[in-house]
Amino acid sequence: MPYVAKEDRLVLDKSVTEAAESICKNLIDTDGSAELSQFYRHAFMEIADVILALETKKPIPSDTPAKRLAHEIVKVADKYGYKGDFDGELNYSITRLIQVVPQNMVDRGIWKEAFRYWIYAQTAGALTRIPLEIHDKYRDNDSWIIDGLIGVFNDIKDEYKRRVNTAYEAVQIDKTGDCYDTPYHTDLVKTKDGYQEIMKDHRKK
Repeated sequence: MPYVAKEDRLVLDKSVTEAAESICKNLIDTDGSAELSQFYRHAFMEIADVILALETKKPIPSDTPAKRLAHEIVKVADKYGYKGDFDGELNYSITRLIQVVPQNMVDRGIWKEAFRYWIYAQTAGALTRIPLEIHDKYRDNDSWIIDGLIGVFNDIKDEYKRRVNTAYEAVQIDKTGDCYDTPYHTDLVKTKDGYQEIMKDHRKK
């Protein structure tokens, strides 16, 4: 997680909340919980398009919640005055967005939990596909801005796996047992504070 100042978080959080509300409304209107990844990807691409435009000094409207979030990301980052200054703010905003949407759906009584495996799969799928879609859309743009956008979305996906899904999987292994029986695999060990993984040789001695 990159450093993002508290005062910057307060500004970004307002736009994240608005973007999350828009995605939740789409999910409710279409009865489309399974389409979570599609709504994420649409918002992610709008954000990427706006950041690229603003970083290359091209005017672009802020006529959707996702676009307004992108404008805020660039505006907050601009005060730091270096190339790529938007990367940390983008990481923070998307990381918050993919947590706020599920929690909002729970708060509305539509989903029972803010994290299940299917939510992870849909979210990870969106975070995996969007760098590919950005690359395809801007394949002729040999720009550090494109590299930065792709790098940030890849990093968010990796951190989401490491910090969220890994803990979820540990709880499920503890609850129902492991499914790995390969000669080499990690074993889950329960501690007083949570879980740890130990790398082990499971070959018969």
